[in-house]
Amino acid sequence: MRLGKALGHGLGHGLGHGLRHGLGRGLAGAVVALVVVPVRPATAAGAPAPVGEQCLNVGATTQERSVKGDNAANLSLHVAQAQALVRKTGTQPGAGVTVVVVDSGIEGYRDEAPRPVELPSGHGIAVAGIVAGPDQTKPTRAEVGIAPGADVRDARFYDVAVRSQDGQLLPSSAALAAELGEVAAAREAGTLGRNVVVVVPTQVPRSADLETQVGRLVRAGVLVVAASGDRPADDGTFPDDYEGEPRKGEDVAGIVWPAAHPGVLAVGVSTPNSSGTVLRSSDIDLAAPGDGAVSKGRNGGWCVLTPASTAWAAAQVAGVAALVWSAHPDETAEQLRHRLEQTASGNGGPSSPITGYGVVQPVEAIQRDIAEMGAQRQQQVEPARPPRAQADALAGARDDAVWWGLGGGAALVVLLLLRPLLSRRR
Repeated sequence: MRLGKALGHGLGHGLGHGLRHGLGRGLAGAVVALVVVPVRPATAAGAPAPVGEQCLNVGATTQERSVKGDNAANLSLHVAQAQALVRKTGTQPGAGVTVVVVDSGIEGYRDEAPRPVELPSGHGIAVAGIVAGPDQTKPTRAEVGIAPGADVRDARFYDVAVRSQDGQLLPSSAALAAELGEVAAAREAGTLGRNVVVVVPTQVPRSADLETQVGRLVRAGVLVVAASGDRPADDGTFPDDYEGEPRKGEDVAGIVWPAAHPGVLAVGVSTPNSSGTVLRSSDIDLAAPGDGAVSKGRNGGWCVLTPASTAWAAAQVAGVAALVWSAHPDETAEQLRHRLEQTASGNGGPSSPITGYGVVQPVEAIQRDIAEMGAQRQQQVEPARPPRAQADALAGARDDAVWWGLGGGAALVVLLLLRPLLSRRR
């Protein structure tokens, strides 16, 4: 797929995904389920858990409810500058765009005052907060939502999971397919608005029904954004080959769904040294930090999401998509995707199994002219011409020398042959 994408989105997805699916689906059958929560390093006994764990796993009112410092992920993406560009047009960043978060529930993500919520996981709240959560104002200010004007909708599917582990409900292909079917029906009924982003920050095995429902959303003109896959814990939920550090040549293309679908914008992590927590995949189209984002937790407060996860990266790309779409509301989902891909930081260079086209760039995506990008895409690059032959000033002398050498050599041979005859005559 990487070669195809270098030649353009249409050819890239048609050729690359076709090749990947033939190879990847055989492995997909070995997958039982994938844990949605990112892999976290073990902490010493008695040591406080990382703040990101507070976002996901706690609902107690005694936990920390504020963060210190800036939103490092938003700073690296220049979100504030991109939001300022949209506001100059008289539009609230993200306005006119519906973002559907297909996850564990988003209740409470908009609350400016801390309010604990009861949900099976804090995963969905964290994702919604990245997309459009309110800024923290006390005790210090921290910017949160990338597209605060977006209309964020809840599409919960963990409640019908097939099993649970350690008190956490896990996603399943069947449950995800059913929920995506409902989202597709709402889209077809016109209740989601014109410009719709569906973010699926989770990973499950392929199923025929899931593939059908994802394709239904893509055909309906929805931009579907999905996590490309986190490295699994040692719990039997993924083939052993993908646990721990990546092996040489690792590629999970075609295995992690719905990211493997050719119409889905699959998102990887751009944060350095993240190979121990995320999977390598040639399915990846774009990347985002996936680490250091400020969002909301189940305890109603603000928290920093860490370590790196493709789930958080997918949420960041979904937020950027909504932000950029609000600046270009007349474009289709396909045009928006092309805009995001062609303005990514790595565009034009070799594709990577971690970052795809490159890191999403909202400022560039807002400012660039899509017609100009289309023209650049269609340009034919002429091969370099071979250097022109230089005149050889010594060619004549060299030719004469060759002939004189041949003539002298022939004369010497004749003399050697005649020498015995001449000697006898004496």
